[in-house]
Amino acid sequence: MNNRNVTLQVIADKAHVSKSLVSRVINNRPVRVSDEKRAQILHIANELDYMPSGEVINVSPMPKLNKTIALILPNLESKFMSTISDTITRKAYENGYSVIVFDSREDNSLEYKYLELCHSLQVSGIIMDSFANANNKNYLKKISEWKIPFLFLDCYPNNSEFSFVTSHNKKGIYSLTESMIKRGHKNILSIIQNKATLTNVSLERLNGYYQVTGEYSLPGYNEIIYPDRDYRQQPIYSLMNSSIEFTAFIIHTGSDVQHFCNLLPLTKYANSTDFEIGVFDDFNMSFVEYISGENQDIYQKIVSLVTQRPQELASTAVDTLIDSIRKGDNFSPAHIFINCDLSYLNLKK
Repeated sequence: MNNRNVTLQVIADKAHVSKSLVSRVINNRPVRVSDEKRAQILHIANELDYMPSGEVINVSPMPKLNKTIALILPNLESKFMSTISDTITRKAYENGYSVIVFDSREDNSLEYKYLELCHSLQVSGIIMDSFANANNKNYLKKISEWKIPFLFLDCYPNNSEFSFVTSHNKKGIYSLTESMIKRGHKNILSIIQNKATLTNVSLERLNGYYQVTGEYSLPGYNEIIYPDRDYRQQPIYSLMNSSIEFTAFIIHTGSDVQHFCNLLPLTKYANSTDFEIGVFDDFNMSFVEYISGENQDIYQKIVSLVTQRPQELASTAVDTLIDSIRKGDNFSPAHIFINCDLSYLNLKK
């Protein structure tokens, strides 16, 4: 929301610089300041919707940020995303680049707003983990028109024109599901969250799940969990209370473990001990909570865990983007898949 009460001093205080420096940067006047500090000031002003003389700051011409990479992430709260951000910042610095990090808060409009700001700032290149817009044709068209070196991270579009570095999601979920099959499970329910159904990442995970169940001549079951809706009104609630007896559950996103824990007491599995769980990706949980929290009985049923390699993803992304920056039109789009790791937990069988 636009805020006319935001002053130059407010921005200066947040950036730990003088009010006069903020004024010169925002008004694009000559001043001795590093590209990184200039970008930080402009980022703060944009975040606060600062409006000098009634105009939004990005209406005026923006200074070019030489040797600066923009990183747009859907959130900065998870361990996975914070590792991505830290690794990219360090790796870029080692190669002579500074990094501006934007948190889109899983908001499509804010994500696009940041892209436009990056274009206005003329950053050297952009790395983006898109919330749900990797196949948005308008996004892709704009990015092509801007001709800014660009790379998708942890997601990928159908358009082969764009570079990406992502986990091998299909292979990862295949190995996770197969680990459950080898433990004797035949009825395995795959669970995804509604916001993930729009992405190629989630589709690849589903493809991996159905491929392995098909190869073992087993039935495939997949259902969506909606965290913001009454569980009793969802198809997954009906399925988990049906005559089908599931002995294993595959949770496609680690953050959905908590939603599964909330759903389970409402189903016939509330008092069951005869099931196991496989999870794709790390889930945010302290060790104390894992061994003594209210859901410890459910956590103890997690026997297989597939984890991504955020440091390798981030490092490869920086190397690929910098290669694109240096080669310009001579660079061919790179499509890189990074393997995941399968771990076994709490094995008792």
